[in-house]
Amino acid sequence: MAGSSPLHRRDDTTAAVTREIVDYVVDRMAMSPPPLDAPRSPAELAAATGTMITPDGLGYEQAFALFRDVLAPACISSDHPRYLAFVPTAPSEAATLFDLVVSASSIYGDWWVEGAGAIFAENATLRWLADLAGFPEGAGGVFVSGGTAGNLAALTTARETWRRRHGRGQRLAVACAPSAHSSIRLAAMVTDVEMVTVPGDNRGRLTGPALRNACAAAAADGITVFAVVAT
Repeated sequence: MAGSSPLHRRDDTTAAVTREIVDYVVDRMAMSPPPLDAPRSPAELAAATGTMITPDGLGYEQAFALFRDVLAPACISSDHPRYLAFVPTAPSEAATLFDLVVSASSIYGDWWVEGAGAIFAENATLRWLADLAGFPEGAGGVFVSGGTAGNLAALTTARETWRRRHGRGQRLAVACAPSAHSSIRLAAMVTDVEMVTVPGDNRGRLTGPALRNACAAAAADGITVFAVVAT
């Protein structure tokens, strides 16, 4: 955001904006419950926002007001008691506060030379989760933005592991129940593998006998199931 305040050093404007933003955070966290809010149509948002990106920038005050008064209310609040769908955030007081701390610290955990502390903490948390799941000592992973990225990463890893052990050239497939997340089909497209849909039971669950039958039918068609998506 441009304006009278410099981007990389503090002045009176930056100090005032800092206080305004901290006050907003304190007031927002004090709401009990917070507003649920609701989505708006693109046409409604276009009319309410006007031109958001300009050659000179909006400046701190206008940009913050635009977020506070127009954009944020057009997003459903995940910390509302009636927010019962999806899992995009950890809407606890501690998570909100520490998101503020991490953002203000201006760090990222891309690779070790720049983010050793963050990566070390991530690995410790992953190790704890792996132990809870009973995974072996060599198990590892990475935190990603959500199920879509996680499923793509997992299936890519599974495909490459299978190829290293068995070579390339075979028709590969992922097996899953009809109730599997929609991102599984997209991940199969990206990784250039096929889908084997296993009929679910009367509750939509994937079962061992049905999986074995589906894998056998796929093998008869020259398709090798290299991964099973299940919870």
